Amino acid sequence: MKWGGLILSVVLLLAVVSAGCVGNSTGTSSKATTKEVTVKDFSGRNVTVKVPVQRAVVLSTSALEIIQLLNASDQVVGIPKEAQYDALLSESLKNKTVVGSMLRITDWEKVLALKPDLIIDLDLKKFYNVDELLNRSASYGIPVVLLREDRLEDIPRAVSLLGELFGREKEAKAFDDYFNEQVKEVKAIASKIPADERKKVVMIQPIMGKLYLVNGNDVLAQAVRLVGADYLVNITFSGYTPVRVPMDPEKIIASYRDADVVVLLTSAVTPYDQVEKLKEEMLSDEAWKGIKAVREGNVIILRADMGKDSFLRWSPRLAVGIWVIGKAIYPNYYPDWNDKAKDFLKRFYGLS
Repeated sequence: MKWGGLILSVVLLLAVVSAGCVGNSTGTSSKATTKEVTVKDFSGRNVTVKVPVQRAVVLSTSALEIIQLLNASDQVVGIPKEAQYDALLSESLKNKTVVGSMLRITDWEKVLALKPDLIIDLDLKKFYNVDELLNRSASYGIPVVLLREDRLEDIPRAVSLLGELFGREKEAKAFDDYFNEQVKEVKAIASKIPADERKKVVMIQPIMGKLYLVNGNDVLAQAVRLVGADYLVNITFSGYTPVRVPMDPEKIIASYRDADVVVLLTSAVTPYDQVEKLKEEMLSDEAWKGIKAVREGNVIILRADMGKDSFLRWSPRLAVGIWVIGKAIYPNYYPDWNDKAKDFLKRFYGLS
């Protein structure tokens, strides 16, 4: 589990959490008179920040996608190495000073030289020493706001919080309204799916030669339930519930024989062609056919990487991702999602 957790942390943090008026933020940063506000971050901490923030160090790519959505890229001064791989981020944002990787600050001298007025990171104690970050930042007088990537509803919540901090409340509300409307429309379709047509779903993500199950506490499993299906995986180890669980093929087959749909996911380190090869192997393997979905050919590949057309990440992308999942599981109930994707990318990122 230690090695599996390490590998998984690499992938999740590369693929972690997209909208804004223009992809390459050219709007001027908010120059209004600053004031102090106290906000509650996702860890439950009360944090006092001077707003609008003008010089943020942001260590999460999902937060960077939100900041670009808010048209506030010019209010960022430091980024993580992983930002280079996120296809939704503008070149101007990717060209900011790299100060860390994997949620960790690796060069505090660079950070201090940038004179940040805020650090934004994720509250993920399994992946790095959060307390060390908080203590060291406090010693320099730099406030830290922590986000979490647990739930679907936390996406608009994070957008609203960062909108307040960056003085971009109008942009935040525009996205939150859009996101909530997508969820409302999906729920309306899901409510019309008869009980005897509900699908049982399992998601598998191949990572560096191993198979990982998406666990029931992951936001993608929540999206599966949102679209009207049942998600079968729910695994806890000594009170700890990881979002990905490594498992041998034999155990997957034995545990999830009744799955109606198997979804195979790409990742930041697993390209589409590798996942396609796994699908071909599964469909031609008699042992894998012990799962109903494989036997009936209901094995689907969806993208969960950092590409422009990948929407299965905790980030604003999931406004489209819920439609992608709905169409994959219930092709007769959900519409084609490509128009949704085009509208999303153009409206919030200025991408075609």
